[in-house]
Amino acid sequence: MLFDEMKLPVQKRSKARLELVVEKTIQLIEEQGITACTIPEIAHRANLPKITIYQYFPTINHLFTLLIKRYLDEVQRYVSFQSTHYQSWKIEQVTRDLIGRVAAFYNQHKAASLLILGGPVHVDGFNLQEMVIEQIAQDLLELFSQHPAGLKFKKTEHVTYLIEIVFALMKHSFYKYGCISPEILNECIELTDLYIQHKIQA
Repeated sequence: MLFDEMKLPVQKRSKARLELVVEKTIQLIEEQGITACTIPEIAHRANLPKITIYQYFPTINHLFTLLIKRYLDEVQRYVSFQSTHYQSWKIEQVTRDLIGRVAAFYNQHKAASLLILGGPVHVDGFNLQEMVIEQIAQDLLELFSQHPAGLKFKKTEHVTYLIEIVFALMKHSFYKYGCISPEILNECIELTDLYIQHKIQA
């Protein structure tokens, strides 16, 4: 994968340069879109030699991969925490909260929406999405199993399918409205409630 081909810095000064590159890339994406992003333009905005950026990111897709991974990791953190937070909540409240958190994240981070909901900019971006979706599914299975309701699905794959469906709705909403609209958010929540009711073991 492209992420494995990067040589990320370890020294403090070099790390600061890397974060400057990331910051300027995000600004450029949000102002002009993905197609406007080139390493020469980012170098100009960051006031850095192009070679400095190329030593970390051989191509612009390597830089996009780092951003996508960071954003997806942040999304995953919404469900990969101690499930004791939800112990006194009903399952419907848990899923509503999680979906709402993810929707709010995308609505607050335009670059994340463009890179992820706007469609993978390359194959590695798609693969990263699928890997994170599978990890989120595992986190949710653990969360549900530890909940007092003892929620168990007929097949573990059903949780992955559910996340894929919700994610597809969010992508459609971003395509059509440029955000996760309240209407689509409600569709995600209602669909999740119905799907869980249909797929859990009696």
